[in-house]
Amino acid sequence: MEFDKQGQPVREGFQPSGPPPQPIRQNGPQPSVPPSAAPIIDMEPAPAPMPVEEAPPPERVETWPITVKLLHKPIRGMRNEIVKELSFREPTGGDINRYGNPCRIDFEGNVLIDEPKMMRVMAALSGHLVPLLEAMDPRDWNSCAFRLRNFFLPDLRAW
Repeated sequence: MEFDKQGQPVREGFQPSGPPPQPIRQNGPQPSVPPSAAPIIDMEPAPAPMPVEEAPPPERVETWPITVKLLHKPIRGMRNEIVKELSFREPTGGDINRYGNPCRIDFEGNVLIDEPKMMRVMAALSGHLVPLLEAMDPRDWNSCAFRLRNFFLPDLRAW
């Protein structure tokens, strides 16, 4: 650890004000060129890179129907078949009128999902009955709900 003239430890990265410290002489061969005769290289600091403004990520364009894979547990379909993925048609204003808006935004800006309404909307958009969707693994249910939630939120560009 190095110490300054007052005996305080020198913190890394801080340069003392005043003349540069003299190099410590070690026993052994001395350099053939005195330190004052060493070439001085005058280097300009490299210019700081200009901040690059990142373009916003491209808006995801959905193609309908939207398909969500059931990764954790398949469900039984209406004809007793095994269903490993659900396809949802595009929601309409009539779906909101019939089943209610499954998403809302609270005062802090959090998106809240109304689970019973989302279940009814998912059933209507997928063509499966609510009791069949109730057998879904909760992680698969949430995957479907979060994939659909943006279609029930306002688009701020219209304001």
